[in-house]
Amino acid sequence: MNNESIVRLIFSFLGGGVVAAILNWIRTNRAEKREGKIGFLDSQIRKLYGPLYYFVSQSEKLFELNKRIMNAYNKEFIGKKFSEDPGTQETVGKRIKETIGIANSYIDEVEKNNEKIKEILDNNYSYIDREDIDVFIKFYEHHIRLQKERDEEKRVKTPFPIYQEVGDISFLRPEFINRVKEKFLKKKAELDKLIK
Repeated sequence: MNNESIVRLIFSFLGGGVVAAILNWIRTNRAEKREGKIGFLDSQIRKLYGPLYYFVSQSEKLFELNKRIMNAYNKEFIGKKFSEDPGTQETVGKRIKETIGIANSYIDEVEKNNEKIKEILDNNYSYIDREDIDVFIKFYEHHIRLQKERDEEKRVKTPFPIYQEVGDISFLRPEFINRVKEKFLKKKAELDKLIK
């Protein structure tokens, strides 16, 4: 017996009204599930992955600015001989200090963004996809290490052999940046597809 015969048998047995009610219930159930999926995706994007995307994108730009400043610094100051004249040495020293200060100020902004990222994660942890938990926890590990393992002047205070054993600290790991960007774009595309 094929599917068409089964449907005819059900229609004849139950009557059109009951079958229509069942089909209507199935359609309603699917629509409710679809709406629930749309609502959850929208919340994930608005409350978690969207704001994270915004701040990691900013931080990527700040890293680029830092790198461009340091490349210019290397070009301008490294390997060049300057006059031994005290006035020249003072001017060059001042320019070096200012340039490094500007480069570091961009990293300070990354750290401010990291505070916002941590707050977003803390307030919206229920929206984190299961496969992202380890990457997001690793972000927290590095964030807290930056706070605990540096002194007031932001120099690492952990004894070097201990630091080497524990591992490097990252301001914002590329794995975190890439995961956030990938997930935001994927979820946005999925939501757009569901809404159409």
